[in-house]
Amino acid sequence: MTTAISSSAAIETPQEKLAAILDSHQPKSLLTISLNPVPVAEHWCHDHDCQLTHIQEQNPFEQLDQLTRVDMAIIADQLEYMSQRDGEALIGLLRNLHTDSLVAVYQPQLAPQKLRWPANGFLALGCREQGHFAQDGRELDIYSYDLDNYNFQRSWNNPRFWANPENWGKYWW
Repeated sequence: MTTAISSSAAIETPQEKLAAILDSHQPKSLLTISLNPVPVAEHWCHDHDCQLTHIQEQNPFEQLDQLTRVDMAIIADQLEYMSQRDGEALIGLLRNLHTDSLVAVYQPQLAPQKLRWPANGFLALGCREQGHFAQDGRELDIYSYDLDNYNFQRSWNNPRFWANPENWGKYWW
C-alpha cells in the first residue's frame, strides 16, 4: 500500500501527484530527463496535445545544449545517479535557460550514500516540496519550481515601508 505524506490527502500516488501538477500547469511542451521512461508524462502529453521531448542519458548536458525553451521539465530517475553538484547544475541550467517550471522526482534510497542529497537540498534551490510518498520501505519525494510563484510576496515590501514612498518603483539599485 502506498501512503502519501503530504498536505493533500486526496492524492494517493506519485503518479497522481505528477498528473495533478501537469493539469495545473497545462504545458504545451514538456521535457523529461530520466534514465527510464516517464509513463505519466507520456500519457498526459498524448491526451493533451503536448509536445514531449525525452532525454535518456547519464550525462544530459550535451543534449540540453541543443534544445530550446519548453513550458515544463520533469527530472525523474536521474538525480539519484548524479553528484549533488551536477544535479544542482542541471536544475540551474533548466531554470535559467530552458523552462520556468520544473518538477524533480527523487528517491533517496536509490542513490548511493555519497550521492544522496541533504534533506534541504531542493529547498535551497527554490523548490517546494509537493509530496513525500512511502511504500514498503521505499521513499519518493516530489519537488517543484515555478518562476511565477517561487518567491512569495512579503507584506513589508511595499511603498508603506519604503523610506521615500514617492520613489517606489522609480529607481533600481
